[in-house]
Amino acid sequence: MADNLPGNLKDVEDDYIVGTDCRGYKLKHYTLAERLMQVEYAQIMSERDPCSDTLIYILEGGFRGFHKFSSGELWTEWKDGAEDKWYTMYDDATLPWEIYDEDPVDGHTVEVA
Repeated sequence: MADNLPGNLKDVEDDYIVGTDCRGYKLKHYTLAERLMQVEYAQIMSERDPCSDTLIYILEGGFRGFHKFSSGELWTEWKDGAEDKWYTMYDDATLPWEIYDEDPVDGHTVEVA
């Protein structure tokens, strides 16, 4: 079985800041992966009739999961449209589940640039 973990595990550590989002919040690896999962889930649910192309793509390709992405891969996904989608759902109160309890947007550990 191929090793699908990032080569540099330092960038997936709890305190590593991956980047600063469009609203000035500094995002750690775990928080960013959680946000991306919400965007992906919402996309899958919106496509489920008759079937989700996103889900088919994930299953065909053996998607390894956002928590196993390198920081660079996460940031690329985030800036490639997920950020706008996540904040639209956040502002409209339509996120598929509660945000991660350490997400800075929720008032926990707020670090604004």
